[in-house]
Amino acid sequence: MHQERPKSRKKAFELPKLAIGDVLLVGKFKNRKATITGFSSDENNQPVAQTDKGDQKIFKPRIAKLMLPNARHDR
Repeated sequence: MHQERPKSRKKAFELPKLAIGDVLLVGKFKNRKATITGFSSDENNQPVAQTDKGDQKIFKPRIAKLMLPNARHDR
């Protein structure tokens, strides 16, 4: 009586297109601007952006260029 579910896989999550010089919003409230200076990977082989505010995991901060223009905190 076990019904087999159709195997449908969603498209794999793609990394955002980031380049050196792009701005990330980091910190507890994601309001400090950090400029990307390079890329590396951590001990778990996860992508890490090296910024002027320290190393930041790619999936943790907000990416300023992907945000809506009226949602940005340009100060």
